[in-house]
Amino acid sequence: MAMDIQYQAHVQDIGWQDEVQNGEEAGTTGRKLGLEAIKIKLNHAPPNVGVRYRAHVRDIGWQEWVENGQQAGTTGKDLSIEAIQIELFGGDPSDNLGVIYKPHLQELGWQFFVGNGAQAGTTGQDKRLEAIRIVLAHTTLKAFE
Repeated sequence: MAMDIQYQAHVQDIGWQDEVQNGEEAGTTGRKLGLEAIKIKLNHAPPNVGVRYRAHVRDIGWQEWVENGQQAGTTGKDLSIEAIQIELFGGDPSDNLGVIYKPHLQELGWQFFVGNGAQAGTTGQDKRLEAIRIVLAHTTLKAFE
């Protein structure tokens, strides 16, 4: 069975949404609601491969890296995620397997895909992430259009 990526968003005024996977939209668009927390995990991954990620949260800044289904961001504090970094770890580097992700930002809409630990979103601009799409991809690029 092929490896896939699954993620779940905690949205302002809604709470935890259902899990989605492989490029599906987590969060909301057109409702002016911020992503407050996210959990990301791999399904059917080899034992030595995982995903780690961290969130830049309004009024807090960059949080510590978490991995494999742990929560990044906050709940119950009304603080939106403004930026996120996601990367895979472990595995064979020659596979060139990476992760790419595309954020939907307050007032700016959908942004370009970035990948492999690059920052998606903004810091210092008070722009909340409202939705995100995450995909596994064969790539070695940090950012691309």
